[in-house]
Formats: sequence, structure tokens, C-alpha cells
Amino acid sequence: MKETKINMVSCQHFLSGIGQYGYQLSQKMQEKGREVHLFKPAKKGYKDSHVDTESWVTPIRYKSLGSLHPYILPLFISKQLALQNNKAIYHAHWFLSGLAVSYIKKKFVVTMHDVSLMHVKEKNSHYTKYYAWAISRFKKLGVPIITVSKKARMDAIEYGNIPEKQVHTVYNGIDFNRFNINLIGNSVESTVKYSNANTLSKNHHEVFTIVYAGGLGPRKNLKLLLEAYKDLEEKYPFLQLKIAGAFPERTSSPSHAISLGIKNIRFTGYLPDEEMPEFYRQADLFIFPSEYEGFGFAPLEAMACGTPVLCAKGGALQEISGGGANLFDYDKDDLVEKASQLIESDIARKKLIAKGSEWVQQYQWEKTAEQTETIYQLIA
Repeated sequence: MKETKINMVSCQHFLSGIGQYGYQLSQKMQEKGREVHLFKPAKKGYKDSHVDTESWVTPIRYKSLGSLHPYILPLFISKQLALQNNKAIYHAHWFLSGLAVSYIKKKFVVTMHDVSLMHVKEKNSHYTKYYAWAISRFKKLGVPIITVSKKARMDAIEYGNIPEKQVHTVYNGIDFNRFNINLIGNSVESTVKYSNANTLSKNHHEVFTIVYAGGLGPRKNLKLLLEAYKDLEEKYPFLQLKIAGAFPERTSSPSHAISLGIKNIRFTGYLPDEEMPEFYRQADLFIFPSEYEGFGFAPLEAMACGTPVLCAKGGALQEISGGGANLFDYDKDDLVEKASQLIESDIARKKLIAKGSEWVQQYQWEKTAEQTETIYQLIA
């Protein structure tokens, strides 16, 4: 099987988590000596367009047509794939690219990441039915399905009604070339943001920065974060909150922050990949309140950058991040109490930084690539 070419098929740009999954996995497979070719959506002027010139990448031009995008994109992808005559293993990176490969009648593996759309209602009913139809198509074809956590696998079996033998867990990795504390010696002592005192008082005049990064949709539960931060800001006037995520103006979060009377808050909008490591590093505390995640990159990225993490327990978050983060219940008072402990104690933050720095090291893309190859054996 080592000589067999791998055709990776992505349905998202590299700016997204799914896009990064395809890029990182392709890179590690090539480092292992595998011949890999990646097919990906491409549009002129996109921030990932520089990758489209790589010899191992085939850019797929497409037209979005607004709300029709998810229904027609697989057709653009399958048209390009149909030009391939070589024998290869096909690996689709989500259900849209999975549909594209199924249209050309090739054996393939699909990474669904999770099946949250089957039980977390964020999309309209027509789209959800389309998603469910794709899952049923994969089941009928006997396609090996990769999920990125044990919790996501259990949910796929329960909510997707997928046979257990068809669903496999392979954890994602973290790009430690980008996400690291970037300090000589990698020492925990050097990562602490405050060095003059062991505790912070209400009279402290330095700014203490709390951050969030990720999507801004309802499932991300920013309402809880904002309401807890309102209480924290009243206790500690030296706080500031920064929220990184695309198109905040399309959500209710900015208006909710105004209605709460929050003073020190900034919605940064979308931040380019190259700015994210510093966004994490300049923070004193990262809080992630999401109601459901099949994996959850952001808490791990923050840990890798030497930032203490407070994380909710939804979906796979306790499984994936719980060993390196302090966890909180979906309760404002619990979040306020646990954030307060970290705001007031330099020692507590030091311990949490050390805990996270050690925990995150298990998420290596090399390991992801090795385990993914065992899934390829099922269709070789």
C-alpha cells in the first residue's frame, strides 16, 4: 500500500479548521514518504491562494451561488476528480467532499470530524436533511468514517445510526511550529504574564486580558461568557475581553455586550492564521464556553502558547482538553468563581500553564497520520 497514491479531497479553504486538517495531514503523509495529492476549493484573492501553486495541490475553481453553495460544490469537485485515471486511495475531509467522491464511484474514507448537525440544531431543516442524506449514503456504501474524538464516535453511532464497525477515532494534531510559547528553554516560569506579585488585587492597575477564539454561532455559547464577564468586570476593573471570530456584526453578541453594559471588550473580527499564536500568547486567560465540540482546536492551541485555559465540558471538550484545562459547568456563577481564582492567583495560573503545556504534547500530527493509514488498509 505504500506505493499507492493518496488523493486528499477537501471541500473548504485552508483558513478553516477542516482546511487546516487537510493541509497538515497531507504534509505529514508526504514526510512519511507517501505520494499525496490534495484537491481543494480555490478562489482568486483568498488568503490561502498561495498554496494553490504547490505541485501537489490541484485548485478547484467554483461558484458559490449563495445558499446553493453546499449543494453545488460537490459537483465542481467531482468534475475535477473524474479527470483522474490513476489508482489511488481517496480520503474526503468532510461530507461535501465525501459526496463528491461518491459521485465518481471510488472507494474512499471520509473524515466527518463529528456529526453534530445530527443533534445540535444550527442549520435550517433542509440543510440538515441534506446532511443526514449524505450520512445515509456513506452508511449504504460502507465507507469507513473517521471521527476526531471518542465522544464524536459515540455520537455518530447514536445520532447517525452508523454501525460501530464503520466508525473510527483518530485524534487531530496541533501545529507546534506555529502554536508554542516561543521562549528560550520553554520554561513554565518564563511564560507567566505577571512577575511582580503573586496575587492581583482589585486595585491592580495593569491590564489583565481574557480572550476567546473560534466561531461566533449560537453553539459557541458566547452569551454565557459575556454574562460572566460582566460580573468579573465589576469585580476587577483592570480586565479586558478580546473575542476573535469572523463577522461578529452578523451575530447578536456585540448588541448583547452593549445591553449588559460591558465596558472593556473588543471584537477583533477574523484574525489571519499568522496572528493567532500572538493573540493567545498576549492573553492572561483563555475561556472557551462552547456547548458542543467534536474536538476543539482553540483550547489546545492556547495551551501550546503558554496561556492558562478555562474550558466548558460540552461534547468532547472534557475528553480532549480536560487534562490540561480547568473545567466549568454551564453556569454563570461557576464560571465567575473559577475565573476569579485564576485572576487573583499567579500561582494558580502557573500551575495551569504547566498542566496545559504537558497535556497538549500528545496531539501530534505525526500520530494522526500513522493512525489514519491504518484506516486506509480497510479500502486498499
